[in-house]
Amino acid sequence: MDHNKLGRSFVDQTVTQLSWRIVLEPSESKTPIALVTGGSAGLGIEIVLAMLGAGYDVAIVGRNQDRLQQASERIDIAVQSSGRRVKLVVGDVSDKDSADRMFADLQADWGRLDVLVNCVGLSDRGRVEDLTGARVNELIDANVLSALYCSQAALPMLRASGGVVVNIGSLSSKVGARYLGGYSLAKHALAGLSQQMRLEWREYGVHVALINPGPIQRPDAGVRYTSQGTNLPESARLPAGGAKLSGLPPERVAAAVLMCVQRRYPDLILPRHMRLMVAIGHAAPRIGDWLLLKFTSNRGSKD
Repeated sequence: MDHNKLGRSFVDQTVTQLSWRIVLEPSESKTPIALVTGGSAGLGIEIVLAMLGAGYDVAIVGRNQDRLQQASERIDIAVQSSGRRVKLVVGDVSDKDSADRMFADLQADWGRLDVLVNCVGLSDRGRVEDLTGARVNELIDANVLSALYCSQAALPMLRASGGVVVNIGSLSSKVGARYLGGYSLAKHALAGLSQQMRLEWREYGVHVALINPGPIQRPDAGVRYTSQGTNLPESARLPAGGAKLSGLPPERVAAAVLMCVQRRYPDLILPRHMRLMVAIGHAAPRIGDWLLLKFTSNRGSKD
């Protein structure tokens, strides 16, 4: 994935310019520290608020400086009422050098990390026959490599604290529904990475969790894919590819993140009733395929 020079230039900005109550020396505080990537909008902001409410100081990572500033205004009341510290960091987590610098800065400024939430992601719509290698690479960069690079860079601090990594997957981490372009491919890769990390890093005392939510409520849910997959059934451009699921409140998903941190759950599927469908599909693939055809976007399809 090519990264524009403007985005890269943000990475080297000092965190102090975009922060509340930043300390310039490693912190002696016992307050736990969380870092949330993709924390400048939507689900990411709700996760930040949940971590602040649970008593964490939080570093928020985003690619866009303006969106980070807007996020800071939204969470300002929570910051003031909780007395917690918040650090805003502009950077591209799908670039390894950028990720390494961000965690080196965090080590220098706050001296520890207890929780890493990898919330960066990129969705898609389209048919397999139209999928290009360039698009697959873009989706892998956003959904997989961002989590890999941040987790690798965070590992020394997480080993020291016995910390937790929470990767935000999707129902598409568990099933390969139609018309989702390269999204299921990328999210399945994230699921495999998460399990391998959990098994390997267990010996370090580091826990790795994967959360797999269905469609999440957002203001643009009904229109964000109107320009993609023009040869698809109209329902395929709806949230979750037209799956017959109600959108999850983002605060519910954020609560699940906190639950994985506190109780060290390995893998959660939301909503809960979808766990049975996933289990059936893995145990009996023909039935699983039938269920996916029945409950996802087949209206208007010609197959």
